[in-house]
Amino acid sequence: MNKLQWIMTIAIILFMTIGGILGSYLFERAFRLELILPIIAGAIIGLATTFFIDKWKRKRNGNVPDVDERTLKNMQRYLLIVLYVLLIGGGAVLIALYASGIHAIETVWLIVSFMVIYIVIGLGAFVAKNL
Repeated sequence: MNKLQWIMTIAIILFMTIGGILGSYLFERAFRLELILPIIAGAIIGLATTFFIDKWKRKRNGNVPDVDERTLKNMQRYLLIVLYVLLIGGGAVLIALYASGIHAIETVWLIVSFMVIYIVIGLGAFVAKNL
């Protein structure tokens, strides 16, 4: 690994650790020092797993790229369609809710709806990549 890759690896581990600590603080409303080591270990193990899977794929498949022009075009079309569907569909839902007299939305339901949207977009991107 060259110098830039080492810097990126350290930055990724650092940002994952900061995100984990911030998430645990927001979840429990208290800063717990005993969670720092598992958060750092999880970030390192996750990054190492990704690294070794990538090495294994390169060894098995050679230097064949994961995507080609058709895959990129399918992904562009899919993400453009998703963007417009979410913008127009989300706007329509908000207008319908406002027209029906709902003027406040609970944060929990926003979190749930966004997680469902992320999962659907992720699954659709996986399918679009493999077409």
